[in-house]
Order: sequence, then structure tokens, then C-alpha cells
Amino acid sequence: MSGSRRIAALAASALLALLVGCSAPAPDPSQAAPPATDAPPTLDDATRARLEEGFVAAVDASGMPGAAILVRIGDEMWESSTGVGDVRTQEPFDPGAVVRIGSVTKTFVGTVVLELIDDGALSLDDTLEEFIPGVTNGATITVRNLLNMTSGVWEFTGDADLMGRWSADPLLSWTVDDTIQLLKDKPAQFEPGAKVIYTDSNYILLGRIVELVTGSTLPEQVAERVLEPLGLMSTAMPSNAETGLPDPHQQGYRPAGDGPTGPDIDLSPISDINPQVAGAAGSMTSTLGDLATWSVALADGDLLSPELQSARVDTEFLDGSNLEYGLALQRFGDFIGHGGAIFGYNTTMMRFPEADATIVVVGNGSSNGSSGTLDVFAVVLQDLFPEQFEGLTS
Repeated sequence: MSGSRRIAALAASALLALLVGCSAPAPDPSQAAPPATDAPPTLDDATRARLEEGFVAAVDASGMPGAAILVRIGDEMWESSTGVGDVRTQEPFDPGAVVRIGSVTKTFVGTVVLELIDDGALSLDDTLEEFIPGVTNGATITVRNLLNMTSGVWEFTGDADLMGRWSADPLLSWTVDDTIQLLKDKPAQFEPGAKVIYTDSNYILLGRIVELVTGSTLPEQVAERVLEPLGLMSTAMPSNAETGLPDPHQQGYRPAGDGPTGPDIDLSPISDINPQVAGAAGSMTSTLGDLATWSVALADGDLLSPELQSARVDTEFLDGSNLEYGLALQRFGDFIGHGGAIFGYNTTMMRFPEADATIVVVGNGSSNGSSGTLDVFAVVLQDLFPEQFEGLTS
């Protein structure tokens, strides 16, 4: 959940750290990536070997117990996994198992909102006050502002007391209604449209708007409008009462010092959480394969009208960052997608449409804000698309 805010704020420094060898071993000159060319890279044997070496090194450096990666360029695909899915049994990381995807959830929820706009049930210019009265500046905050992080709504994940209680007890008794009530009692971060600041609260509100407009639950709408049409059978948004993950799933782990276990435990297992805390901002689960399929549909606009997809990918720079945000998606140079982190799991999912290239990384180690998969993505980006890497770190 908050991992995507970290991605937005710190990705440039994380990528730069890779350049100077802080997050992973310095590249071996004999294994150096080929110079950039106009032609898309190919996944030949030499490239696969180089990617494998970089992938394993980056996962080892990240502290994640295990991770899996899928790279697809045109008709070529490379997939790999490393590390373990269960520290106790030492069972290898299963690339087909379910993981939590944190803020990648926003891409699904945003798509539902945009489909409702295509259907005429909503408008980008509808105001928050029409649906959820009482939020500061609600009369001038639009659906567009909520989608593209320009609303100025107070950030509930910035509430140290609430986040501290959830960290200590991931099954904390809390509801979406509690979050919305909390938002009503707080001042705005900024005037609508004045800044672009990554804010999880926007998507809690959008999730409730979907339910009010449709008369059904958000999980039902996500399934009906996104998962079923695309055949994403291993992806789900949990109901309010579903605290666990569908089987088969990876065991998640929190790093030393994160949460109630204290600094004396290197990795503490976690799988069950109260999904209502993350809600529409970060509660969904998926698999590596489903996310690869979703990445293409998201970036290519498979479920939306061309006009609305064009509006969706019209991104703006997040304040203080060289990364951009659109209507429920992130842009890293020419790569479109999203990242997410939540207790025990983190994900980076990116697609470069013009090169027909997709990169997805999932891992089973994270606090509610760390994202080792971003570092893995950076290693692959530097190898396959060095001009994109240089653009993000310059």
C-alpha cells in the first residue's frame, strides 16, 4: 500500500544506488549489457544468462526470502524464480503461487471507475461531495482528482497511531467506514489540483463511490468488470471478512524490526491481515502470470474506450519526483504500470507498449513500505533498456 508512495518518492535514488553498486553487486564488465539500439532487445541465451545473474544478485541484496520474475518482449518470454517461499521448510519460491499485490490494487479499482465513466454512470468531473459529503474540499474535489492524486485529501496512512496499531496487529478491528470518518475529521493536504502527491485515501474514497453508484460491492465490480473478462482466475479482491490468501499462496515475511516481533527476529511470517485497512488502496491478491496479462490490458487500454485510455495515460510528475502518475497508473519513463508493498509482499508491474515489453516481479518480503522488487526491476531495466534506466536516474 504505502510501498507505492515510497516508489514514487524514492525510485530515482534506488535506481541510482544500483548504478553505483549499493543495492546490488557492480556489473561485471564481461557481462555488460549491450549498447542501446533502436531495435527491441532479444531474449537470447546470453541475455537470459545475464538477466538470471542480475536477478539472483538483486533478490539476495533485497533481503526478500524469495521472488519471481517474468519478462516478455514480443513473442519471447523469460521467467525465473529464486529463493524460498517458506523459510521454515525451505520450499522453493513458487512463481505460480498467490501473493498480496498492495497498491497494484489501484490499477484494478481505477479501471472499474473508468469503465463506469465509459458507461455514463460517472463523470471525471463529478465531485466527491455528491457521493461522500463532509470531506474537506469535497465540493471541489473531482473523480479525476482522486484518480490522479491531485485531490489534496488527507492521507490516512500518515496517521502514525493507526499505522502503528495495524503494524502491531495486522488483524486490527477497522472498517472502510472508520477510514472515511477519519478523513472527514482532517484538514486537506493542499487545494485540489495544486499538487500531485501520492495518497492512498483517494482510492478508499473511489472504492466507496463505486459501491454507491453500482449498488454492489467493490469486489463484485472488480470481478465482473476486470477479472472475468480478462480471465484473471488467480486474482481476487477479498471481501471484508477474508483475512487470508487463496491457495496456493506464498508465505509472506516482514523484515527484522518491523512490527511486533522486534529486532531479534530476522524475518517474521505474516499472511493474514484485515483487508479493510488497505481496502481499495491495496488489498488485492494475484499471481505473476495474471499480473503479466493485466499489465498488457492496463497499458494498452483493452477495457476502455480509446478516448478514456488516452486520458488515463496523460500523466503528471509527482511532486519532488521524476516519476509520473495518471488515472490509476504510474509511469517510469516509457514504462506504464504500478508498484505495491504491503506487510509480507511486494510487487512491481511495468509495460513499455511501444516495445511490446512487459516486466513483472513479485516477492514475499516487505514491511508496509519496502519494495525490493523495484530494485530487481531496475536491474532488468538497466540491462534491457539502458536508455530508460539512464532517463530515470539522470
